[in-house]
Order: sequence, then structure tokens, then C-alpha cells
Amino acid sequence: MTDCVELSCELPVEVEELLPEILGHLSVLGAYLGDVGGNVVALHVYIDGDRAGEPARLQAALAAAGARRIEVRVVESQDWLAGYRESARPFAAGQSWWIDPRPDAPTAAPIGRRRLAIEPRTAFGSGTHESTRLVLAALEALSVRDKSVLDIGTGSGILAIAADRLGARPVVAFDVDREAIWVARRTAIEQDWLARPLLFAGPIAAVGRYGFDVVLCNMITEHFRPLLPDIRRVLAPTGFAVMSGMLETELADVCSALCGAGFDVRDQRRSGEWLSLTAGRDDG
Repeated sequence: MTDCVELSCELPVEVEELLPEILGHLSVLGAYLGDVGGNVVALHVYIDGDRAGEPARLQAALAAAGARRIEVRVVESQDWLAGYRESARPFAAGQSWWIDPRPDAPTAAPIGRRRLAIEPRTAFGSGTHESTRLVLAALEALSVRDKSVLDIGTGSGILAIAADRLGARPVVAFDVDREAIWVARRTAIEQDWLARPLLFAGPIAAVGRYGFDVVLCNMITEHFRPLLPDIRRVLAPTGFAVMSGMLETELADVCSALCGAGFDVRDQRRSGEWLSLTAGRDDG
């Protein structure tokens, strides 16, 4: 692994909603927010050290957004993720989730919340990103107990594990990145219960023609749009597909693509500039 660059600063709290747009096109390895007090939050961002010019671009964008006390430093490859994990703190998500990033020093979930142990690793899905939180909220709204769930591009496995926690059976999850599947398996082992998602590395074609009651897909738009015909193929006639990772500005185009692929949008959720859509098959 190469070294990475850590950029830290203080931001007005209202700028938090702009972070997906600011960070979305950069090679961000990890990011987290902390409280400073009043209307100010502390931001730490880790960027791939091989991407020349990105730290300067990020620094300029944050300064233009009102950031102050901006500091940039190079972090050795073996240290950046450990530092990120050490700084991460448990947080609530949705109506019932409690995301605990420290399996080695667990924090009990508050009454009424379900603990998910999600240690920050190299695969996407620590629960901090709006797109992941939107799917977690959508899962709460769907009755998935004893329903079959497919998680496309599972990353850390957080969504598959959350579905398992809600009683879905079976839960199948895959990713084209073999390292992501290794991370997802480690994450499943670290839960408070015996999480049993069925994980594999490979393409969606490997799923065959099994019809899932719920299909989850948390990817940026350009990645999930080509998969829409396959998502419809593996979705049961009465099932629901939850797609997240799109920006508000992409809503019209995504809805048009869903309609063209034979879907009917049933629900929409928003967090900042990020959206998730829940759709069913339009077999009319």
C-alpha cells in the first residue's frame, strides 16, 4: 500500500450537507466527522497518496465552503486505517440501528436499537455514508423477516448483515471485488449473533434466475444503471428493489431508466443531496 494524505479542518455545521458533492469525485479512502462545539464540526479525510493534485483541490474546495484551520499531512500506509478506526465512534442510524465501529471495544446499543459491528476497513460500507444509511432506513420500512434478500455489490457486507439481523432468509450477497468478500466475511463473524449471509465473489449472472423478495443495490448511478435488466430478472414479481447512491440531480434520469427497464418507483428517501428509490416490477 502507498502512503495517504490526511486533511483535517473545522467546518460550519451547515456545510456538512455539501460534503457528498465535495468528496464524491475524489479518491477518498475514509472520512469522519466529530463535534467541536457550537455550530462547528471537525472533518478528517484520508485521500490516496498516489493521486497527485487531489489534496490541493480538496483543500481549495473546503476553503471555499468556509473551512478553517485546514491541515494536511502525509500518513504512512500502515498507520492511516488504524488511526481512522481509533477515531471512529458509535452512532445511531435510522430508527433502530446502532453502528459500532470498534468490535475490539464494543459499545452496547441503546435500548430499542440493534447493534451492527462495522469496523472501518478497505471495503465500502461503514454506515457513515448517506447512501448506506438510506438503505438501512428502507430495510426498516420493509418487512423482510423470512423473505429472501440479495445484496448487489456488498462491500463490507453491512446491508446483507442488517437484513440478516432483521430475520431475512436466505440473504445472499456478492461483489466483484474478492477483497470485499473477505471483509464482509470478517464483518459477519464480528456480530453479536450468528450472522449467516451467503457471500460470494463474482458477477450478478452467477445468481441465475432465482427470484428474490428484496434486492439491495448501493452503488453510484453509473455503476447500477447497466445492471437494471439483471436486477429485474432476479427480483420476484411481487418483490422490491432498493437502489441508492444517486444524487438528487440524477433523479429524473434514474426514474426514466427504471421505467424503461420495467420498474415502478414506489418510495423515495433523501439525505442531504443523496437519494434512494424503492421500486417494484411493472408487469402491466
